[in-house]
Amino acid sequence: MTVSHYHPATLALQGLFTLANETEREIARSMGLNLTDFRALSALSQSGPVTVGQLAEELGATPATTTAIVNRLESRGYLERHRGIADRRRVQVSVTPAAHHDISAVMRPLMTAANDHITALPADHKTVIADFLDVARHLMQDHLNALSTKDAP
Repeated sequence: MTVSHYHPATLALQGLFTLANETEREIARSMGLNLTDFRALSALSQSGPVTVGQLAEELGATPATTTAIVNRLESRGYLERHRGIADRRRVQVSVTPAAHHDISAVMRPLMTAANDHITALPADHKTVIADFLDVARHLMQDHLNALSTKDAP
């Protein structure tokens, strides 16, 4: 497939997706995690406390697979389990403060540099960028949903 008919911004976005995937793999490696475990940790870092079932749904994994992921991450000190006060059978998992700190520390330089660049732009540019990124995020989510349902029975 030739890409010459795509707008340079579209090609730059595709390059960004590729770099995001490579960055995610490198962060996982630097934390001594496989990519699946890192993605679970990252999802939990963003969502806050959830049940293993909710995490399984978020990851598109079975509850048994997710329990194994949670066990590995808990044994490494990245996750902790919390029993419900009203219902002790309800267990939620969350990222430990240390793991949250480690993830934030890795991402902080990139987030700070991007934020500094964006905040230095004129207001109308900031609005265009934010709008474009929001649309791109929605397009990517729609594409992911289409891919996910394509293989469903």
